[in-house]
Amino acid sequence: MIERTEQTMVSTARKRIELIFNLSYLVSLWGLVVAMRRRRDRVPVEQRPEAERLREAFTLLAVGDTGHLALRSVSLARGEGRGFIRYRGQRASLIGLGEMATSITITLFYVLTLDAWRLRFRKSWDRFTGSLLGLSGLRLLLLAMPFNRWDRDETPPGWGVVRNLPLLSVGAGEMVMMRREADRAGDRTFRSLADAMAASFACYTPVILFARRIPQVGLLMIPKTVAYLYMAARVYFGMYRGTPQNTRSDQPAAAAVPVAAEV
Repeated sequence: MIERTEQTMVSTARKRIELIFNLSYLVSLWGLVVAMRRRRDRVPVEQRPEAERLREAFTLLAVGDTGHLALRSVSLARGEGRGFIRYRGQRASLIGLGEMATSITITLFYVLTLDAWRLRFRKSWDRFTGSLLGLSGLRLLLLAMPFNRWDRDETPPGWGVVRNLPLLSVGAGEMVMMRREADRAGDRTFRSLADAMAASFACYTPVILFARRIPQVGLLMIPKTVAYLYMAARVYFGMYRGTPQNTRSDQPAAAAVPVAAEV
């Protein structure tokens, strides 16, 4: 009896910590998104296309994560075996629906950041970047497959790896291109974005591969989440903190690509 009570207390404490962390993350992310929108006129005119694309990307990320974390919180609050809804006789898991939402929005997030990279460094769509778009489309197609079983709390064994392979490929290709061009141009904002992407995937990959067998690996989702918040903060402070007349750049004078002012 005492052991069961202790387990209940530990479970309750974990739920509270998770709720506090999730709320803090969402409030911070939405705060940065709203601040970006309010300060759009402070971005130098020649940098506004990529800044706008990144703002759209983080808005989409915030929407998807809000749906995911809100539904997960409701499911946890209801208790084990009650985290589902019924619609026209069909049962759907709240956690599964939340994971579906964030899986779609994170895919589109990387499409938008890829376009931001293209606009930033004046690139055209080529065979390689086109293949990354194709992989993103494949990822969305895989998410629509019934094998995902979004009506359940857990993804069927193996399918979680399959549907994430295209996303991992897109992320790897994008971060390599972004880091390479940022190093060439001396662009600190996009270099930080590339490094944070690498950190997020370094944390996410073990979760995909091993979390089912080693649940503790799931804790890597915390630094992964922090990496996305850092990306949003880096974009805000690197591109949206100037004045409406400020067109100063941290780009070396000889470089051809304009870069946002650093603070």
